[in-house]
Amino acid sequence: MAVWLAQWLGPLLLVSLWGLSAPASLLRRLGEHIQQFQESSAQGLGLSLGPGAAALPKVGWLEQLLDPFNVSDRRSFLQIVLHSLGQKCLSFSRAETVAQLRSTEPQLSGVGDRQWLYQTCTEFGFYVTCENPRCPFSQLPALPSQLDLCEQVFGLSALSVAQAVAQTNSYYGGQTPGANKVLFVNGDTDPWHVLSVTQALGSSESTLLIRTGSHCLDMAPERPSDSPSLRLGRQNIFQQLQTWLKLAKESQIKGEV
Repeated sequence: MAVWLAQWLGPLLLVSLWGLSAPASLLRRLGEHIQQFQESSAQGLGLSLGPGAAALPKVGWLEQLLDPFNVSDRRSFLQIVLHSLGQKCLSFSRAETVAQLRSTEPQLSGVGDRQWLYQTCTEFGFYVTCENPRCPFSQLPALPSQLDLCEQVFGLSALSVAQAVAQTNSYYGGQTPGANKVLFVNGDTDPWHVLSVTQALGSSESTLLIRTGSHCLDMAPERPSDSPSLRLGRQNIFQQLQTWLKLAKESQIKGEV
């Protein structure tokens, strides 16, 4: 995940800037997530960048490069992103992207990109689009464009991708998995939460939707700046685990008697 963040963070934000003006809150939130990753690394949680990957921005990168913060200056923000990724420029060439994904040679950067794309083409889908007019990012990476990558890189048609996703949902149960003692935790600002189970399916299939929560935010270390909804979400997770562990222990004791 860390390597993916370092490689795709810049292009994603750069593309979004040319579509709409980036609000200060979006950029501040970005800084918070990067800081969370830095703190996780410092606490020895095993989160680190792969060899050859661009380094994460230093603490205070937003404030250091622009003071006062000026979100209307696109040129300055582009310099922030490039500087934070340690690069002079970022390529937006579709042909270059396809060529890199087709390559089966060992690479020092972008490790796992080809493999992840293959999984999306043959199992998951998971394609994120930005078709809502209120979406803060560019609407360029639409679904047909992403499906075209499956064809261009692996020779897999859009129909085969749809069939593969249907097979995966059939095998695992989709949004009705029939699980036992599973708590599905999501954040409502995570694009992938709509693919998860967001309505409780019973006492053994509970759900928790954290307001303003982003991707895997509940798994990050606690911070003083955590939102009330995130703090409450972690408490609910802890309480649910306590309940299930207690039931498991009682069941084990009854089995031994």
